[in-house]
Amino acid sequence: MKENILVLVRATPEKSNRHGHLVCVAGINEDNNLRRLYPFEFRHGENLIDFRKRDMIEVALTEPDNDKRPESRKVVTHTNLNSRLNDEDVRTRILPLVTSIEKLNETSASLGIIKPELQDVKIQINTTKISDEQTYFSMAGDFLETHEKVKIPVELRYQFKCKNEPECKGHNIILIDWELNELARNVMRNDKDSGIVKEKIRAKFFDFMKTRDLYFFMGTHFRFGTWIIIGIFYPSLPKNTISDSTVQTTLLGV
Repeated sequence: MKENILVLVRATPEKSNRHGHLVCVAGINEDNNLRRLYPFEFRHGENLIDFRKRDMIEVALTEPDNDKRPESRKVVTHTNLNSRLNDEDVRTRILPLVTSIEKLNETSASLGIIKPELQDVKIQINTTKISDEQTYFSMAGDFLETHEKVKIPVELRYQFKCKNEPECKGHNIILIDWELNELARNVMRNDKDSGIVKEKIRAKFFDFMKTRDLYFFMGTHFRFGTWIIIGIFYPSLPKNTISDSTVQTTLLGV
């Protein structure tokens, strides 16, 4: 079975016992059905993940080995169609799917798209070391050619409510988007002060996001079934829309 998938999510690589480091990929097919796709292997420097968010890919799919989540499919082969959608086209595709975590729970879904009302963000910097000599030498010849860790030890949890959902009492959920991983890596190459790292991450993932038309791509954990923010999409606000920061600035007379 083949499907054309609009890629919405490339999560931070996670280590598996069978396949090394794998990247969780999720998107929507031609019928606007959500799909969780695996396994996509990641080896540093080998460019095995040859597509980005907003790319269209063709995938040959089969049923997953042991993943009972309804949206999951196993990828046999994939081809980058070299057709990348712009933000407005992506927004048009996902808007009919926007819901709330409460409604996702009612339908026993394991993937979904929500629009959050951000309240706060909690960032934990476990270490500012981006290199791991022990990991490098044990993996020499595989993928860690630059001595750098695949996954940077930073945790970010969003505190938010689902927009237009009166039953929502609020959520506190971790983000595993690859973009967070790479921003932390880039900052830590120059700054080793955890306070500065935290400040720069907050500026991008909270302050900046408050000025954008933000959407969360949600997925459930394979083992525990808890919700995780597996990806984010943050185009500019639609025309004739005023952001929270603009309202605040106007009220202050700035």
